[in-house]
This record gives sequence, C-alpha cells and structure tokens, in this order.
Amino acid sequence: MTLVKICGITNHADLLAAVEAGADLLGFIFYSESPRAVTLDQVASLTATLRSLDVPRVPLCIGVFVDPEPAELPAIMSICRLSAAQVHRTSAEKLRQIARALNGACYPAVQAQTFDEISQTLAIFESETPSAPPWLPQLLLDAYHPRLAGGTGQLADLELARRAASAVNRLMLAGGLTPENIGEVVRYVQPWAVDVSSGVEAERGRKNHAKLRAFVQAVRAAATA
Repeated sequence: MTLVKICGITNHADLLAAVEAGADLLGFIFYSESPRAVTLDQVASLTATLRSLDVPRVPLCIGVFVDPEPAELPAIMSICRLSAAQVHRTSAEKLRQIARALNGACYPAVQAQTFDEISQTLAIFESETPSAPPWLPQLLLDAYHPRLAGGTGQLADLELARRAASAVNRLMLAGGLTPENIGEVVRYVQPWAVDVSSGVEAERGRKNHAKLRAFVQAVRAAATA
C-alpha cells in the first residue's frame, strides 16, 4: 500500500482533517521562507492535540528542514515530539551529522534532474551513519526547481521517479500531486509513499478538506487496483 504524507500542516482544523482522511504521515515546515512555515510552539501544540486523539493509529509527525544545523535538531525534535526530520538542500557532511544526531531518524529530500544525483545522495547513508528505520522513506524525490526548496506545485519527472522507485525500496514522491492526477501517478511510478501540500490547499497554508479526503481516497484506490 502506498503511504500518504500530508505536508504543510499549520493549524488544528487541517491536522484533524488529515487524520480523519487517513494520512500516514504529517509534515510541519520549519523554513521561514515558506508560506506554510510554523513555529516550535505551534507544532508542539499541534502534536499535543494529535496525541490526545482517540484514534486507531496516529500519523507519524515529520519536521521539514532546509539546511538545518545538526546540533539544533535533537532539541527541536524533542520539544515538538517529532518522529523524524526531512532534510532539504544541505551538504553531504551535514546529512551525515544529522543522521548521527537523530540516530537515523531522518531522510534527504532531493530535487534531482538525473538518477546519478539520487544515487549520490543515497550513498551518503551507506556507511558511517545509523540506518534509517523501516517506517521512514529512504529518500524524497521532488520536482526540480533552481531556486525553491519545494512547494512549487510542479510535477516531478515521472520517468526519473519510476526509475528511482525501482531502485529505492522506500521512495517518497512529491511535486505537483493533486487528487486528479495522483491515481495515474501511483499506478505508473509505484512509490512507497507520496507527499502532497499545495495540491490539497484552499489557499497557501490552509487545506481544502474535500480535496484532502479525495487525495487519500485516490491513493488507496490506485494502490489496490
């Protein structure tokens, strides 16, 4: 079954809607330049609400970071009760440091244009770092953009994504995914997980709950087809 991450959660209403829709992972963006940026206090409040729910399964909470300082992450993860870090646009050495600091509870996000870029990123984790737990993706593949670190609304290169999914056991795919196209994308690429933010929004930073439910339903239908 393809897992679903709803990213860019900023408020309690969207959090509850994502849980009710059946999201497997929730993403909180710690990047001030994003229109979906949140603070430590906001995320701590949101994850406290999540833990108070009487639901069969609580989604994993993921912090989304752009070139973070490795030494700062353990405290952020603890304060916000996050399960793992998704790391964008940082160096190989910082990725290694982050993996060590979080005991492997992290994964890189790349906006690759070639398969070699994907292979080079994965190679960083093949030695001298703790292994990622099996409940996390090994890699997030997003649509290429020369300036923006994500949230572009642009569809990723599906040929590249399909090749990556055949080589990476736990590939998470992001970029331009919507309730309308996700079924076809899941059937073609067959990723381990998909990640959506702008594709289920009413406006930047606010989700459209009907689109959110439709997205999850379309993933489930495609994954069992």
